[in-house]
Amino acid sequence: MFDRRLLEDFDWVLLLTVITIAVIGLISIYSASYSYGTETPYFKKQIIWLFFGLAVMALVTMIDYRFLEKLSPLLYLISIVLLLFVLFYGTGGPGTRVSRWIKLGPFFIQPSELVKYSLVLLLAYHFNESRRIGDLGVKELAWPLALTLIPFALILKQPDLGTAILLLFVFIPIIFLVGIRLKIILFTTILGFISVPFVWIFLLKPYQRNRFETFFNPDLDPLGKGYQIIQSKISVGSGQFWGKGYLKGTQARLNFLPARHTDFIFSVFTEEWGFFGGAILVGLYLFLILWCLRLVGKTKDRSGTILTLGVTTILAFQITINIGMVLGLLPIVGLPLPFMSYGGSALVSQMIGIGLILNVRMRRYDI
Repeated sequence: MFDRRLLEDFDWVLLLTVITIAVIGLISIYSASYSYGTETPYFKKQIIWLFFGLAVMALVTMIDYRFLEKLSPLLYLISIVLLLFVLFYGTGGPGTRVSRWIKLGPFFIQPSELVKYSLVLLLAYHFNESRRIGDLGVKELAWPLALTLIPFALILKQPDLGTAILLLFVFIPIIFLVGIRLKIILFTTILGFISVPFVWIFLLKPYQRNRFETFFNPDLDPLGKGYQIIQSKISVGSGQFWGKGYLKGTQARLNFLPARHTDFIFSVFTEEWGFFGGAILVGLYLFLILWCLRLVGKTKDRSGTILTLGVTTILAFQITINIGMVLGLLPIVGLPLPFMSYGGSALVSQMIGIGLILNVRMRRYDI
């Protein structure tokens, strides 16, 4: 039974910030998909996904996060089964041929979006149940590392380099929070540098290596490999300070910018609203992340702290990588901009993450 007294600690600031960004995303998706036709199907579908995501968020908020953590082994197992299903029976999603989705009628489900939060729940549950915290060695980290590497390998196989790397970036701050020996940090850092050439040769697909090469010099193939990033930078730059105005961005309207309603939605937004609008949006994202980090420090139990930190890391990583690649500061890895980019699986999973943070926030004194 939901205790109405918990509403006294409900974080309305966090919810309103997320809804504000999501509404900006809807406005931008409408503009980005306007050239596809007057029906703007992506805009209408995103509205449905937004309301569905808010409903799922409300459900996640009402269920005690400690109960959800107890279910995390089952949720994690389901996520792994879905990832395995994608490898054998996956299909390409809207606008892409890469098999990362499961098609259910008119809908496309992307399991890699869901595994991020099931992993965070499982790590929070594991370290909360662990008898030893602080000064952790290889023996104590072997199992949680294995839990992270299993979905990492399955997602990398799809291939989805961005989401795979994201799982590692979620794991790192969590183990720093629970405590790790200094010598392991040094050894892992050295091993990481040594493994770079092996990853480049044996793990990365040719198109993924092309993305890194294009990042350093997009003008090598301006009509091929470098086309997307060049057009993105043109969109951002042509907006200047105040922007061209809503529905007046030429890069989107004239179909120069690929993936404009998904990964490159920030390019569409800044072309129309300029540096001024872009700065406001980045400020909203910065406020969102800092507000969530503030909640990390106010959480009273270990599992709630790990859960809040994990979800915040996911959001911060995706925001940084997406805006960085749109501006040409980072390689293109195909990560959507949270609450802005079109995509049902992504939006719903992000709302699940916000629901988990709201959940911990409401119950931080109920221990």
